Amino acid sequence: MRLTRPFRVILVASREYLEAKGVPKTIGDLHRHNCIGMRLTGSGGIFDWELMDGKKITKVKTSGTALVTDSTHALELASAGVGIAYAVEPLARRYIREGRLKWLLPQCAVEYDGLFLYYPRRVSQAPKLRVFIEAAKTVLRH
Repeated sequence: MRLTRPFRVILVASREYLEAKGVPKTIGDLHRHNCIGMRLTGSGGIFDWELMDGKKITKVKTSGTALVTDSTHALELASAGVGIAYAVEPLARRYIREGRLKWLLPQCAVEYDGLFLYYPRRVSQAPKLRVFIEAAKTVLRH
């Protein structure tokens, strides 16, 4: 069952950060920036950013002074001028609309099919699952 429409993962930073550190023009420029890293909660490793480099997806090892385990925290840090955040566009949309963040390197955004929920057919009518599906649709709609 589809829970969301397709979405892009994008790079964003505050105008203040960009004025102080410059605007990256290419993926290669990111190594000179303070990139807000994502720690994987399962393994504890650092997530490599996936970006479009021409027609292929490339993994980018980033470095910076901040590590988070939640994209919302990365967006807040970016909004505060700490560095560049890697986040799903639907979460970043409000920050961009409010002028708190600027979308960087739009040609490098990777598009994903969206979020889906998979479950066995035999439990499709289970009340707990139906409540979860309705709650997830409500939350993800915003």
